Amino acid sequence: MVGYERLRIYFLSRRDHTLLGKPFLPGTSYNHILKIYECDAKLRAVCFSVVGQFEVLLRNRISEELSARFGSHPYFDPKAFKTKELHLEALQKLTSVYNSSKDKRAKHYKDNYSNPPLPAIWTLKEFLTFGATSRLLKALDGPLVKAVAADFGVPTDQMLENWVEALVDLRNVCAHHDRLFNRTFQKQPQRYQNAGVPAAGVPNNKLRALILCLDHMMTARGASVQLDAVVKKILTKYPEVRLAEVGY
Repeated sequence: MVGYERLRIYFLSRRDHTLLGKPFLPGTSYNHILKIYECDAKLRAVCFSVVGQFEVLLRNRISEELSARFGSHPYFDPKAFKTKELHLEALQKLTSVYNSSKDKRAKHYKDNYSNPPLPAIWTLKEFLTFGATSRLLKALDGPLVKAVAADFGVPTDQMLENWVEALVDLRNVCAHHDRLFNRTFQKQPQRYQNAGVPAAGVPNNKLRALILCLDHMMTARGASVQLDAVVKKILTKYPEVRLAEVGY
């Protein structure tokens, strides 16, 4: 059963806001609104799944680059970070993540080791949320992040940080069962002009722009999922959704 307040935003999208009383647009029915809601749920599910796959790939790649350059416990090396302040913030965040983790691997390390006070990066990365991973990425030294970016087909460290931040926003929308349909995203991906990502004509503040960035990085990393094609297939089954409302 879906409550009225949950459906209200979908109802609003099918009212004529230029007329007194904001009547429903011709052809709108309760079933019409339910179909839009059903489509939105499917969009959330597939986007959440692929963003989750990307998150794991990103954490792994950051861990690989950090350990290759700075050893098993790179968080204690200031050269791994942009500034002293960012180093301190990252160390505090990683310590908090580790101390609050209920993961059995964290408990095993706490029970058996006290020095170093944090486990190796290849273990600690498993406790990071996507948001924490994004903040860590922004704190790390530019050349290191650029090396990670290159493996995801992104030309600069700043662009990778920007795209990841936008995908964290997408992930949070999906995780909280919020609306993707007709959403205007506040965090928008920079355009990678040379690669045509997002494609010309695709609004940066709509879902498809994020999907195209995600597809680009997954393909570059050798884990192509063709999310754009999957979403297009879903949309063909729901003519009640206007393609422009999700950037198509």
